Amino acid sequence: SAGGVTVSAAANDPFPELNAEQAHLAHSRRCREQMIDDFRRVLAGEAAADHITQEYIEMTAEQALDDLGDPSTAEFFGRIDATDGEVFHIGRRHIETAEHDPVVVDWRAAIAAPFYRATVSDPFALRLRRRFTLREHEVVAYNDEHLDDPDGAEVAGGIPDPVLAEMGAARTGAMREIVATIQGEQDVVIRAPADRTLIVQGGPGTGKTAVGLHRAAYLLFEQRRRLTREGLLVVGPNPVFLAYIGDVLPSLGERAVEQRTLADLLLPKVPVEAEESDEVAALKGDLRMAAVIEAAIRLRITAPTATIAVPVSTRTIRIEPSTFAGWIERALASSAPMQDRRAGLRALARGELARMAGTSAAWARADQLRKALDAAWPLIRPIELVGQLLRRPELMAAAADGILTDDEQALLVVPSARRPRWTRADALLLDEARGLIEGPPRTYGHVIVDEAQDLSELGLRAIARRCPSRSLTILGDLAQSTAPGGQATWDAALIAMGATAPDAHQVAHLTIGYRVPAPILEVANTLLGRAEVAVAASRSARLGGSAPLVRTVAAGDVAATAAHEVAELRRRHRLSGIIAPPGLLGALGEALAAAGLRAVANLDHLAADAVPVLAAEASKGLELDGVVAVEPGHLLAAGARGARLAYIVLTRAVQELTIVTSADPAAGGWSAPLTT
Repeated sequence: SAGGVTVSAAANDPFPELNAEQAHLAHSRRCREQMIDDFRRVLAGEAAADHITQEYIEMTAEQALDDLGDPSTAEFFGRIDATDGEVFHIGRRHIETAEHDPVVVDWRAAIAAPFYRATVSDPFALRLRRRFTLREHEVVAYNDEHLDDPDGAEVAGGIPDPVLAEMGAARTGAMREIVATIQGEQDVVIRAPADRTLIVQGGPGTGKTAVGLHRAAYLLFEQRRRLTREGLLVVGPNPVFLAYIGDVLPSLGERAVEQRTLADLLLPKVPVEAEESDEVAALKGDLRMAAVIEAAIRLRITAPTATIAVPVSTRTIRIEPSTFAGWIERALASSAPMQDRRAGLRALARGELARMAGTSAAWARADQLRKALDAAWPLIRPIELVGQLLRRPELMAAAADGILTDDEQALLVVPSARRPRWTRADALLLDEARGLIEGPPRTYGHVIVDEAQDLSELGLRAIARRCPSRSLTILGDLAQSTAPGGQATWDAALIAMGATAPDAHQVAHLTIGYRVPAPILEVANTLLGRAEVAVAASRSARLGGSAPLVRTVAAGDVAATAAHEVAELRRRHRLSGIIAPPGLLGALGEALAAAGLRAVANLDHLAADAVPVLAAEASKGLELDGVVAVEPGHLLAAGARGARLAYIVLTRAVQELTIVTSADPAAGGWSAPLTT
């Protein structure tokens, strides 16, 4: 059997070093307790000569105590034996003796990288890699790979490989950390340099989200002082998703990370009062809108047409319109926010007046000049600017000249004498205007963005604005891009974020799926040809499992059949749910109620009678053991976007997938054989 477990000379003893490993675990626990005692003594004493240093020491000690607080901190999940004889146990935290010798090495340390990357063909100077199975906090088994002996790596003792066991484990409604089972291509992404924009393209189940969160933990380990000072931000697509991933970083010992949606970040805040078409929303997210808004700002800035007189003692200084216009041009040449350029114009005018008058006292009598400056470059409020741009056709025409077509301008403008009724897409325009006028409200040392394929160019630009260093990790799958203005290529995304130089960005690909069983992924992959994106089909490491089960029924029976099928799935998989078109959610709720169940819109903290019922868009990034996909073929009528939505729906199940449809699947465009 597969797995590569060491077998001793005695046939009945597959784990000859088990007692020694359990003794090492006990030793690591004792060392953890000693470390806790040491840090408590640090907090109890005055170790520093000055207040600032003492505060830093106390903060470090408190963080260490918090980190060591969980008793499982002392546990390890792996071991590596180097060819030079050194042995290291790998775990979630660093544990050491009183003499500072390592007992457990933090998985993020450079010395632990070979545990994830070594292969028989490239052993990274390792002789042995060992993976442990712990049950109730005790070592019960281990799996060895003899990396210096290709034949030895195939020896097995009958226990499941830990990676395969994790892939097949039941879901709980919340994402778990995968630190013990990180694979080589994932580890390369996690440890990639932070001095650039990193785009991670990966299909369903390749671990993009988990990799992004573990990258956050790794970067905090590597650059803790900088990122503690500058901040690390994780941006998710919606609150349900953030709740789903919320426990991962705390489980890795990292709590000082902000997790927000893009909507949470955007400023100024306005009420969302109206809806708009996907066409209009996509246009409002187009990168060209940044140029339109900047042009609208510049239209507010006009040089005076009359000469300005400033009396100075017995003479008068005259400032001609051409001179004033030159000052404006010089101020606008800066790359600073517009309000800073406005202040720069004022400082420039004051300096030039002092030079012409021969005294800085001239400014005190320059009332006419000060009024001219305020009139030429008035204070500009983002809400007023964007509101007028969207209500006044003549202003839109002037600002968008040569940027948008007449038809595009007409789509954007809703003439009105009153303020606009704001939409979700307008929030991006307001944030863009605020950024151009005032600069970013809060910046971060590193930002990780998940489901980034659904962000428009202005959405990506809004995030990049909050990370001036462009130290970004962008996670996504172009085949799952369905939002208005979402990304079809990563090149366009890089342009929007301002990271186009070859040495300023990197694109990594995750190609192996660890979540979706191969028979399900193979069916979903048949939709990629309709998705109109250039991505490689993912391949699954889970070769077992059954193909999707299809139930074809009369249209009037779809909801009841789906409720029955999800009840059956729940008998085998506690976390099972329904994904359906929005128009069917109400009927599904009624059908579930008739079956004694209750439809909910979340995955976490589910009551015994609760069944997640989600629209396709809301299911992005989530995973359930069992999924009933209702009428996925109907999505295909929406063209490429519909194919991407159907692809999402069919790749949420990690154990079993049932399709309930009122039509022949072949008529809906399914090209792979399905079992009925």
